[in-house]
Amino acid sequence: MTFGQSAPLSLGVEEELFLVDAESLETAPIGPSLVAGSGPRLKTELFACIAETTTPVCSDVEGVLEELTRLRHEVAERAAARGATILAAGTHPTARGEKEPLSPDPVYVEVAAQLGPAVSRQLVCGLHVHVGMPDEQTCLRALEGVLPWLPILLSLSANSPFVDGVDSGLRSARAGRLAELPSGGAPPVFRAWDDWAARTAGLDYRRLHWDIRPHPLYGTLEVRIPDQQTDVRRSAAFAALVQALVRVCTEEDPEPYDRELYAERRRLAAAEPPEAGELRAFVEPAARELGSWALVRELLEASAEAERQLEIGLPAVVEALASMSS
Repeated sequence: MTFGQSAPLSLGVEEELFLVDAESLETAPIGPSLVAGSGPRLKTELFACIAETTTPVCSDVEGVLEELTRLRHEVAERAAARGATILAAGTHPTARGEKEPLSPDPVYVEVAAQLGPAVSRQLVCGLHVHVGMPDEQTCLRALEGVLPWLPILLSLSANSPFVDGVDSGLRSARAGRLAELPSGGAPPVFRAWDDWAARTAGLDYRRLHWDIRPHPLYGTLEVRIPDQQTDVRRSAAFAALVQALVRVCTEEDPEPYDRELYAERRRLAAAEPPEAGELRAFVEPAARELGSWALVRELLEASAEAERQLEIGLPAVVEALASMSS
């Protein structure tokens, strides 16, 4: 599949889920055995205690919610057969990356070798939304239009206030850790597809961890900035929000957004509650057109899940997250 082979604005969503012991709720490195023989919808991740779910191509958000729910149930059932369950959040509040086994997949072995000891700081889970694009240039145009809105998406999605067993002082500790990667943060400016080809020549672009990127293999624009959500309905709502945002941005031809300004806004967004009024006005007409406004409005009017985590506090938040995830 490549650009134009799926319907424009079709959706695909990936969730990264922690696998935890059903009794202790400590991380359980069962990912490789859990996904073995499962087919293409379940995948391993960098750490053996994380499993990734991937929906098929969906035409609308109702299909996304149905598939995400089904896949969480499948992971939970497979985990239960191994004495485990799932925990959906941007971080496991008390787990420590330096103690976690890595996946034996050669791709992740290579990533770990490149990062060295810093790999331990990437024990985080994100929500990735793919939106079908008709062609390369439309994808690049949408990327540049969506980029300025990503800090607001980050603050809306914040769901990782606790990390390594302490309050990080942030609402999304995951965001800062992703920015530490060699390709973290905003992508460079791509004015034409030749710029993309030159930047990715000889590389596996799937190992470039920008907050947003083209995904030529799927023919999509991929938004990667949100923290993993605990409530599966919120995950579907982010897919709807991103779809509406992309819908508007494909009709514009913006100038490249200042990357330094983006980095500063991104840093602040990891710490501050969202202010989504401007985003609401920007996406509402498109979301209404797409039939997803009720779900998008629900998301925009609710607090980020980090607020609930902070209200519960350590250590009780671990049990609360596990109980609300499946």
